[in-house]
Amino acid sequence: MPVFKRQPKTTLRTVINELVDRSNTNTKRLRVLEQENEILKTRVNSLEKGILDQKKEINKLVADLNNKLTKMDQKIVKLERTAKQMINEIKKLVSTAKIKELEDLIQIYSPLKSKFITREELERILEEKKGGNQINK
Repeated sequence: MPVFKRQPKTTLRTVINELVDRSNTNTKRLRVLEQENEILKTRVNSLEKGILDQKKEINKLVADLNNKLTKMDQKIVKLERTAKQMINEIKKLVSTAKIKELEDLIQIYSPLKSKFITREELERILEEKKGGNQINK
């Protein structure tokens, strides 16, 4: 024959005690979960704040870079204009061959290097030749 164990008698007091114990255990669990939830919220808020701060900093850096790029672009445009102006001015300059040609012309017409004589010198030379020819005749 099978032997049955006897179940202790459940009284109202034991049921109430059991319910109170379970309630206390569940309350402790809830407190632990709430604390963990608060810790996670704090971490998430901290991360969000850090991300927002970094985003602001990155936006500021991007704005600064855009300003610098704009200034550099303006400088490049100025440099290109200046280079074009310089090229146009250089094209207007006289070439070396033209300068050499001009030097040669100046040397040809230079009274310091050429053997030009003045009118007075010519008349004196002619007088001397005339006077010398009359004595010989």
